[in-house]
Amino acid sequence: MKPVTNPKQLKDELFKTLSDILRHWWLMLAAGMLLIAVGVWVLYHPFQSYLTLSWVFAVGMIGVGALDIIFAWNNRHSKRWIWWLIAGIADIVVGTYLFNETLITIVFLPLIIGLWTFYKGFMAIGDTFHIRAYNFTNWRRLLFTAVVALLMASLILLCPVIGIENIFLFSGLAFLAAGL
Repeated sequence: MKPVTNPKQLKDELFKTLSDILRHWWLMLAAGMLLIAVGVWVLYHPFQSYLTLSWVFAVGMIGVGALDIIFAWNNRHSKRWIWWLIAGIADIVVGTYLFNETLITIVFLPLIIGLWTFYKGFMAIGDTFHIRAYNFTNWRRLLFTAVVALLMASLILLCPVIGIENIFLFSGLAFLAAGL
């Protein structure tokens, strides 16, 4: 594809790209709402079975992965669609493995949640800089929630004892931040 240098062409290309992405906005909203729902569930049911949390986490990963793949497919004309596709496939593969390997999930749940939330936080930071490049004023909100997700993930990863004791609180907050 030939680079666009004419300001009018650049503006038209920008609005076409944005309209293609925004046409399927509801898929990203659905993924965010799923993450928020999982986060609220974890916060309101902190003493539910640890096994249940591992299954809910795995199912949440699979659901978010499926929505990411649908979003990527619907936005395959965007330059970033491949990253959403890779993220979706990775979420489904890891979520399926964790769902089928319950013992591993239970033993390593704080580490898994911390790493996954870290990964989602970095993806959100990448999206923030992409949005910022188009001079949108609300990019700071996304950056803030991405940083909060990274901080929650850091707490889980850097303080495993605290992470194990407060896995429900940190996990719920991390899911909420990633969903927002």
